[in-house]
Parts: sequence; C-alpha cells; structure tokens
Amino acid sequence: MDCITRSCKVCNEKTTGFNYGVQSCNACKMFFRRALDTPKVLKCGRDGNCPTIVLDSGESQCRFCRFHKCIIVGMIFLDAVDDPTNIINKLLVMDTKRRDIFLNCTIPESLTVDEVFSRRSFPFEPRKPGTVFNFCDWGVINHLSCISFIRQLDFIKFLSSQDTIAIFKYSHLMYLILVTAMRSYLCKEAAMNHPGKVDVFPEEAQYAAGYNKQLLNDIRCLLVGRLSEIKITHEEFILLSVIILCNPGATNLSKSGRIILASNQERFSSILLHYCLITNSKCGPARFNEILSLCHVVSRTLSDLDNLTCLYSLVHTVPAPPNLFNNILKFLLH
Repeated sequence: MDCITRSCKVCNEKTTGFNYGVQSCNACKMFFRRALDTPKVLKCGRDGNCPTIVLDSGESQCRFCRFHKCIIVGMIFLDAVDDPTNIINKLLVMDTKRRDIFLNCTIPESLTVDEVFSRRSFPFEPRKPGTVFNFCDWGVINHLSCISFIRQLDFIKFLSSQDTIAIFKYSHLMYLILVTAMRSYLCKEAAMNHPGKVDVFPEEAQYAAGYNKQLLNDIRCLLVGRLSEIKITHEEFILLSVIILCNPGATNLSKSGRIILASNQERFSSILLHYCLITNSKCGPARFNEILSLCHVVSRTLSDLDNLTCLYSLVHTVPAPPNLFNNILKFLLH
C-alpha cells in the first residue's frame, strides 16, 4: 500500500515503481524514453528557467525543462550497456568529417562570432584549387571544424544554450590543442603546424615570446612529442577528445548540465578502458592511465598559451585587428 501512495519525483502523480532508477509514473517514464530517442534538439524559450516545469496532469508546457527535471531527480541518463565498437566507429566517422572540413572546405562568408557559437551547422563549400590559407584562415577553419564535431555529439542536444557555451569556453581550446597536435603527429612532424608548414602562431606572438623561447617551443612540441612517445591510436585519440569535452568541472554549468556531462564522461572513460583492455590484454589499465595522463599535458599547453597571451599584451599594446579569428579567441578567453 505504501508503494501505491508514493509520488512521482518528476510530476508528483501517483506511481507504482521505479523507472530509470527513480520512483516515477508511467507518463514520465515514457516521456524520458522518447526524449532520449528523439534526434531533435530540445529547446526552452526561457533557457531552462520556466516557472512551472510539470503540470499536475504530468504534462509540461516545456519539454526541455521537463527532461531536465527528470535528470535532476536522478533518472539514469544512459543505457545500461553501450556497444563500444559502434560508438567508436560513429566517433571515427564524425572525426573524418571534421578533418575533411579542415582540409578541404572554405570559411563561410560574413560569419559573425555570435553565429559561430550559436548555429547548429555551417554552410561549408569545397575549397577551390590553388586557394592559399594564411595563419588566420587555418585558425578559423580549425575552430569551425572542431565546433562542428562538438555539435554532433549525442548529448549536446540535451544541454541548454548556456551549458553549451560553458563547454565551448572551458573545454573547446583544450580539444583544439589536442586536435592540432594529433594532426602534426600523424604527419610525422615534431611540432604543431598547420598544413603547408604554416605556423600555428602569428609573427607578433613569436616576437612576444622572444624573451622566453622555451615557452614557445613547449607549446609547439610538448604534446606532439608525448603523442609520439606513447604511439596513440586514432581510437584512443577520439575517445580522449570526448572525455575532455565532457568536463563537469566547467564553470557556469547548470545542475542538470553537470549531471549530463559527468554521466557521459564516465561513459566514454569506460569505453576507453574497455578498448585498452581489448587491445592491451596484459597492461590495459596501465595503457588507460597513460592515455588519461595526456589531459595534464594538454592543460599545461593551454596554461603556456595563457602565459604567451599575457606576454603578447605586454609587448604589443596595439589592439588586435577585428577579424573573425581574433573575435573567436576574445569570446573564448573572456
């Protein structure tokens, strides 16, 4: 009798059992399942701040806020079993698309920094033969291709726009550093460069680092050298990329956003461990820890970049020209 009188944690209607790990009614159970399965992005007109989340009838005027109420009360976001092979293959396809955009597409015209971080996709066009990219061009297409990859991750559709921006500001640059280093490693280069040996730094930054050439060398070479040392595979790289992006420690995350990211970071960490155990049966756990240790190298590289930015601001007092590359960096760093 006590079980019958219990209320759904989401809508307060009467319920008779547990669904997805929480005492909930059948209506909320079915809603949660449909929300997980839908390819559509859930949106809230008030960015997750609806005053009434769920009506007494169990219906909600806002599907986004109802779903996030399910997350906050403890509904399990992930299926009990993920197929590691299918997930890895899907991520590899997504990364192939990212690399194709980076190497073969043009930068969309008249794109603003607000559009860069709000659009679901970009109108990429094939790059014309003979097109020459400079430092800023490679920088912009690198950002756009990485953002396109992030937007395709299956859990992004469940995050509010505020939580998505928090990921971009906290984790995007770390992911971009890893991507750039991985490309150089695959090209058997000792330091980070863009295609055609275009430097990843403008001449002004090299001048600013003149007082500390070791700093510039560490940024270019440290991570590439570590990737080469441990001979990272493409599968390990792509899983580590998503683990970095699923950082629940990002600032300005909502409670539900933090839960979603933490769940997915655990999910992809488990898949990486599974992969390491399959490919390195005798030393799988050690290999797993070796791959995760790259996070510290990425963090150090980002910290060195911050130091270089400070040096640049001290010796180069003229404001950077207002181009898309500089506007993207300004958005991410402020």
